[in-house]
Amino acid sequence: MVHYRNKINIISYEGIEVEVESLWVRKGELMVLIDDDQYVTFPFSESKFYQVEL
Repeated sequence: MVHYRNKINIISYEGIEVEVESLWVRKGELMVLIDDDQYVTFPFSESKFYQVEL
């Protein structure tokens, strides 16, 4: 599975502020935050996310 981190603080579709360097997975053009407590999404953008190796 490919993982990403956000370069900047963002506000998700759900209205949740997500801090920089949080861990995400990409599902098509939608990013999903890896968080067991809540479902958080944001549209993919190369200017806001970068791929990481875990």
